Amino acid sequence: MSIIVRDCHIGEGRPKVIVPIVETTESKILERAFEFSRLRIDCVEWRVDWFEQCMDAHSVVSCLQKLRVALKDKLLLVTFRTKAEGGEASLTHKEYLDFINTVIDTDCADLIDIEFFTARDDIRELIDNAHSSGVVVVCSSHDFQKTPDKNELISRMVKMQQVGADLPKVAVMPHDSTDVLTLLAATVDMKNKYFATPIITISMGKLGIVSRLCGELFGSAMTFASAGDSSAPGQIGLDIVNAVLDSIAE
Repeated sequence: MSIIVRDCHIGEGRPKVIVPIVETTESKILERAFEFSRLRIDCVEWRVDWFEQCMDAHSVVSCLQKLRVALKDKLLLVTFRTKAEGGEASLTHKEYLDFINTVIDTDCADLIDIEFFTARDDIRELIDNAHSSGVVVVCSSHDFQKTPDKNELISRMVKMQQVGADLPKVAVMPHDSTDVLTLLAATVDMKNKYFATPIITISMGKLGIVSRLCGELFGSAMTFASAGDSSAPGQIGLDIVNAVLDSIAE
């Protein structure tokens, strides 16, 4: 199962590489976007929660429209990572819903991140709204404290599939190498038994680095790399990610 976005086949072959923009001002965001438009990557994630005007809808929309132009043909994933899931800012439930719908309405995002637990009972409606505008939904869950057991990880991703998510995503923190194996085992089970959608799985921190590189073998369709500042613990440099992914694909 793959998803085609701007001729990019997510879920086939080499994991698609995402690089985050975590700047605070519009000028810096656009500067990064011009740089990233020339890199060997598939997708840019704009982490809106880092933007100093993230609470002002007009500023967000204005920046997003310029960002879409600056990135040329690169995929654009728009994310507001809430503080509860490791982000930089907090939103009320209504503010979060309004943000998601505002981004959808701009017609600038190729993909949008919707936090599974933050959206709560409104998750289906948000996903339907995104799909009606042609936006692909990354439905995410982050645990910066621990790695839940394999059955819980699988259950979480299956529930995301059931509410209509295009790309279930889980990112968890390992305390030892066994936790990394738990994440990878859940990834393989999803690939083999629950293949209705591609998935994104990440074991964070230094321990989990292998999970960012072996997606093609275990079943994670996208991975994050840094080209400057990172947006999560354990992200590694783009050159290294590309070199390793190339060597696995050979």
